Amino acid sequence: MSFLLISISYYTERFESTLLISQYFLLFGIYLYFCLQKEKFTVREIISYAILFRLLLVILVPNLSDDVYRFIWDGKLWWDGYDAYSILPSEFLKRSESAKFLFEKLNSPEYFSIYPPINQLVFIVITLFDKLFTSIIALRLLIIFTEIGSLYFLLRVFKQINLNGKSLLFYAFNPLVVLELVGNLHFEVFVIFFLVLCIYYFNQEKKSISSLSLGLAISFKLFPLIFLASFFKYLSLRDYLKYIVLSLFLVAIIFLPFIFSDVFKAIFSSSTLYFKNFEFNASIYFLVREIGFLAKGYNIIGTAGPILGLISFSAMVIFNLINIKDMKLAERMMWTYFIYLLFATTVHPWYILPLLVLGIISKYWFPIVWSFLIFVTYWGYTESGYIQNLSLISIEYISLIIFIVFELSYKRRIKKSNSYA
Repeated sequence: MSFLLISISYYTERFESTLLISQYFLLFGIYLYFCLQKEKFTVREIISYAILFRLLLVILVPNLSDDVYRFIWDGKLWWDGYDAYSILPSEFLKRSESAKFLFEKLNSPEYFSIYPPINQLVFIVITLFDKLFTSIIALRLLIIFTEIGSLYFLLRVFKQINLNGKSLLFYAFNPLVVLELVGNLHFEVFVIFFLVLCIYYFNQEKKSISSLSLGLAISFKLFPLIFLASFFKYLSLRDYLKYIVLSLFLVAIIFLPFIFSDVFKAIFSSSTLYFKNFEFNASIYFLVREIGFLAKGYNIIGTAGPILGLISFSAMVIFNLINIKDMKLAERMMWTYFIYLLFATTVHPWYILPLLVLGIISKYWFPIVWSFLIFVTYWGYTESGYIQNLSLISIEYISLIIFIVFELSYKRRIKKSNSYA
């Protein structure tokens, strides 16, 4: 497993599709073997190997994503006295030719920064170091420490729900987790940590700490706002409102230092463009888009994106109002996020990692299966850009839905047989 992690990360380019995906499939096969053999490991061994796998990538310059260059770009802007929310990279380049090297590595130079204030604080800290490579290592070490925290609290959540501690292996050894969070430095790592913390303290009846933890998850990536609906069925109306207010109050406090910047304008502007222009590995949206091509003759993302967003929001609210017997909080959060992903116009591989954690806590296998299937989206990268492969995306989602139906049917049969026992 170590050899393949090193080979994919250090010696394989994103556009080398056949080599990249074949290595990942082999790596995932080894991971599944370890999953089936988890009883042969001790929890201490699982954590030790997990840390080792992550440390193998400590000096890696990300090879599958270029997001880190925007992180460093934003951080350097703040140090140079500029508001990263108020100036486009393309505009700044006109003022500083020295920024050309970093500018050429950016994937969205015509968009304002979309990253929330707490992310910007991280960017500022890692760019204390002048060299690009040093900033990357500083961020990776922070992410590895966060991952260790996630493993620790996941283990404590498992104890709360009487789940075998060795199930930690499902997350700790998962190749997508290691490659996307530690290798490519995606900030879902912080969302995962605070979501696990949120669930742990909620189970401990420490609602205030749970609410603050969710607030921190929202502060890193705004999408965890959808999880506020998931707590409705587990609290009285008064406690639920207190939970929401406390969580959002913390988010407001974190935004406060940037109140005089263009943070709200930039995030709103870039988010609007994101939902109306970006499309990657979507499911329902791609079906709607094809209908739009047939009916209108052009890409209807400008209208379909926002409409699907409203439908997604409505579906999540309705789902969380339904009283489903014996459904635990993590499972409700899992299905809420799954609904969100189904209607999204963009689903990058790292987007599903919070679903993976929630699925493991809820004893579902389909998020693990998706973490295998979704890697085929790397097939479309070329040296000059990206080409959507709709055939592979169709195979990904059809296979996923078939497995979900199978898993739900299996769980229903087990539950029915137990009720007769």
